[in-house]
Order: sequence, then structure tokens, then C-alpha cells
Amino acid sequence: MKFRLKAWMAAFASVVAIGSSSTANAAPTYGDIAAPGVYFGTGNVNGNWTIDTSNGIEVALRAKNRATLATIDGSSGIYSSAGGICNPICGGGTKAMWNYELSVNTGASDLSNYFIRLAVDTDPSAAVNFVYLNVLNNWPDSAYWDGSAPRINRQSPIAGEFGVQQSANPMFGDSGYGYLPGSGLYDIQLSVFTDNTLQSLLAQTDIQVEVPEPGSLLLLGAGLFAVAAVRRRKVAAR
Repeated sequence: MKFRLKAWMAAFASVVAIGSSSTANAAPTYGDIAAPGVYFGTGNVNGNWTIDTSNGIEVALRAKNRATLATIDGSSGIYSSAGGICNPICGGGTKAMWNYELSVNTGASDLSNYFIRLAVDTDPSAAVNFVYLNVLNNWPDSAYWDGSAPRINRQSPIAGEFGVQQSANPMFGDSGYGYLPGSGLYDIQLSVFTDNTLQSLLAQTDIQVEVPEPGSLLLLGAGLFAVAAVRRRKVAAR
């Protein structure tokens, strides 16, 4: 019941935000993003993305184990990660055990022609509390693509760039969290609009990241989490 309620509330929040002009697909795909694939950092690989390709725009989200750099399986609609601090210890400061990652490819049209928003749910309970981030100016180290080569560690796109990717750890101040999330279920939604009035939605995808109660991951081998297989991801308004 908790998961259904949380999904409904997230969908309702999306409807309120964008009105009735939504034009994105209702059902996402899952797997690899299109060429050029992943370019936001050495060692990152393709795969395990939850993707929407409405209106010729590809938007994708996924979660990753920050300690091992391995992507997390989200084919059930829920990316389940261990909680706590990154272990083994990750370089560059204290980090949570998981990252969220995003990718946008407009297909050739300049990124500056759109408003791209990330909604990060900071409420671990059945309710949702979204923090909204402007993807095109929120981070100082995003990776951009112009069809020839990635340009990394920049805050905003320049003319000719139509792809952007980013990986953010919840403990980073610019992640929308800025702290270590406890156990619970967190919604993350990536949307592309024609402009910042949010009246015309072009593409949208969303995921849920589950941080189990301490010790509960030990039950996976015993099959006690089989119920997770039937938990389907929320159908957010698109």
C-alpha cells in the first residue's frame, strides 16, 4: 500500500506541475541509451537505463553502486541499493552508497532550446517532497555532446550541443539532497519542456530508488524479497 500511495502522489504532483499539455509516452523502455552512449566519465558503461523517447528526445535515468561503479538493475521499476556510506570508501570525500545518473539527447536541436528539469524526492515515506533542479545549470561538471566529442566539466551548454549527462551522489550539495538518505523509497523524475513555463512537456522518465532497512538485504538470498518482482513502477503523468 505504501508504494501505491507514493506512486499516486508523485503522479498527481506531475499533473499539477504541467497541466493537461503532456505529450510524452506512457510506457518507458529499459536498457541502453542510443549512440554515442555514455560519455560522462571514464569507467562508466551503458545499460540499466529507464528511457523515454517521446518527440524524438531521449531522456534516461538510472542508479549506480558508487562503491563498485556497477549499475543497479532497475528492470522491475525499482533500483534497490544498500544504504549508508560508500564502502569501500570512495575517493574525493564522503559519499552515499548510490548515485543517480541522467542523460538527455535532443537528437540535434540545441539544448538551449528547451527547459530540462530534474525532480528529486527527499521524502523516504509514502509522501513525496520534490526538490527541482535545472539540469542545464545546476552542476559545474556536467558532460555535453555536440556530435563529435564530449565536453566535460562544464556548467552550461554552448551552441551546437544537444546531449547532456551527469552522475550525482546524494551527499553532494547540488544533488537535491545534500545529506545521506535513510531507508525508504525515493522518486526521481527527468523532464524536458519547451520552456520554463512548464506548459508543454516533450519527454519524461522517472525511477524509484529503494534503500532497504539495515540488514534487510541479507534476506535477498532467501527469496523473501520475491514480492519486489511484482512491484511495478509508478505510471507518472506524461
